Amino acid sequence: MNTRDVNKIAILGMIVSILSACSDASPTVSILRSMESLEFNPNHVVTSSLNSVPLQASCSNFIGSIDMSLDGGATWITPTSYDVAAPSSCVNGKFTVSLSNLKSPWSSLAISPGQTLKVKFRAQPRKNNFFYKEVTVLYSPSSTRSQEVLIGSAEQAGGGYRVKSRLRHQQQHVAAGGNFKIKGRITE
Repeated sequence: MNTRDVNKIAILGMIVSILSACSDASPTVSILRSMESLEFNPNHVVTSSLNSVPLQASCSNFIGSIDMSLDGGATWITPTSYDVAAPSSCVNGKFTVSLSNLKSPWSSLAISPGQTLKVKFRAQPRKNNFFYKEVTVLYSPSSTRSQEVLIGSAEQAGGGYRVKSRLRHQQQHVAAGGNFKIKGRITE
């Protein structure tokens, strides 16, 4: 080894010792977020009305663009072209879009009760690198049911009345009219 190499090693050793003396005594480790993060909560929506179905996701700020498909991935559109209030990428860690059967292509479909619709999302964190997420929307409208109720008192013995109401899960229904009030739960 010549003196020139020894001088370089000595200078390198001195730089390393200076830098290590200036370093923090307790280093910290931070967890980085994934670049491919687009998590809808919930990713399975049950709705009684398709006029407005809001979807919300937490996402990575690295996502440059988000596209959506309402026909199983055959055509892709930007969320902004579908919903003017929706962003076209992740904004402050969030992404929101509101779906509706008043807008195309859902407006042209005959959607029946119990039908499941799938919405696909395509996000691009890096050029030519896509990842996909899917949200399912179950259309379950509230239904009208007739319930036979027998009402009677000393003046109205055995008068048969038919009460109709809208059935909703875990909701108590009250029907009133005439000088009487009926309260109760619909049970099966």
